[in-house]
Amino acid sequence: MPEQRSAASGSPVLHMGTFEAELHWREHNLAILPALPDREAEKIVTAMDELLFSFCKPGDLLLTRYAMDSAQRDYTRRLGFDFQSNTTNLQPDETVLRTPIAAAAGAAQTIRPQQSARETSHPVSVFQLLYEHGSELADQLPLASASLSPFAWVPYIREASRRFGIDSQHPPLEIVRKVNTKRYSAEVKQRLGLANPGIYVTSTDQLEAVGRELLEQGTFMIKDNYGVSGKGNIHIESPAMLARIAGSIRKQEGKGRNVEFVLERYLAKERDFSCQFHITEQGDIEILSVQWLANSQFAYRESLSPDADFMDLLERHQYFETMEQISRELYQDGYYGHVCIDSMLLQDGSLEPMVEINARKSMSLIKNSVDQYLRQHGLQGNMTNYTVSHDSSLSHEQLLDELQRSHLLFYPEKGQGILPLTSAALSVNQPPEPDGKKHKGRLYLSVVTAQQDTKQQLLYDLEQLLTENGLQILN
Repeated sequence: MPEQRSAASGSPVLHMGTFEAELHWREHNLAILPALPDREAEKIVTAMDELLFSFCKPGDLLLTRYAMDSAQRDYTRRLGFDFQSNTTNLQPDETVLRTPIAAAAGAAQTIRPQQSARETSHPVSVFQLLYEHGSELADQLPLASASLSPFAWVPYIREASRRFGIDSQHPPLEIVRKVNTKRYSAEVKQRLGLANPGIYVTSTDQLEAVGRELLEQGTFMIKDNYGVSGKGNIHIESPAMLARIAGSIRKQEGKGRNVEFVLERYLAKERDFSCQFHITEQGDIEILSVQWLANSQFAYRESLSPDADFMDLLERHQYFETMEQISRELYQDGYYGHVCIDSMLLQDGSLEPMVEINARKSMSLIKNSVDQYLRQHGLQGNMTNYTVSHDSSLSHEQLLDELQRSHLLFYPEKGQGILPLTSAALSVNQPPEPDGKKHKGRLYLSVVTAQQDTKQQLLYDLEQLLTENGLQILN
């Protein structure tokens, strides 16, 4: 894993991150695809930064929006992860701040909750919280001179870094925003002569005209130019469906919103996979991992390690040469840093080497980092998650105790088990005082075992444990 740590200075690396960074790159006043809002799901995403502990080396710093549960911190320490983390929340108490998307591309400013509206706002980034509230954590973490390693480069990093003396070297934010658009991915596919490039449309009339042409060949996808995995994508299967979606977008266009979507032919896939690599400031590329992906409704569900036969298939298709070509295009356009390329193996046996570019870290890179830890003990794991509904009667400490009592909790000497990767995401939607209602939470975990049948048994036992303790599994 490339490190920003300076061997000469020995400065610690500060791991922070805002997931769904696309929301913070998104330009204001853009039309959106129809979708049902899910505030509890949004809030779970704000607690995913706890996953970044997997990147920590001895002496590193982890700063999260919600402080890691003390029981989870003790558990990670028992596993051998040696890092400093905040013990109080960076997020102001019981305040769900929201930032108008119009501010995402602009200069830092104080955002107040009453400024928000559902369709044009999103939770503020952890870097905005650091900029505005970080002084309260100054005594907890030695931020000055730490080298920043974020999940993605987003607004407020520059302002927060200057305020607290953090070293953050990165490409210009405008470059980061550009290379993360679906339009840019389509352009790179055209430059490299790759099949199935998307078509960028900027009006409802154009969307309908191109959509009708694509429907003559089969079904197709409409993708928001700044869409995130599982959101901002719609699979169009009929002219009637196209007309309904176009009608919604046309209403927004009539109110002055700009139209920016990419239309892509829907491909019959056998499986999703992704490649993670890093581009240095000098333009060199380091391939870090390849991961199989199990997606649900186009959203991330699970990462798995590919077998040797699949890696041989990629070599035969010169897949990694294509990754190097993509990295050169990115570097020539001013980007360096972490990249995740979404790819597909199609049902006809061919490869779709690049579905889209994600110029940031990724869930699969986190899985690879956990794998690196497990390999030290001769082990391997698969990363997955459970979305649950619960009333918070089971604390995270009690969950760990239950896993331990049931002989499910992973420790290296056991050689297998359930390795919980997060704590805050499970309880983030629970009110400070019990309200008698159930709220959504999510547990991210690694299933550590080399045997498929053992994996299924571990997951079955975990599901039984969750159910017996009043947690209803939703996914």
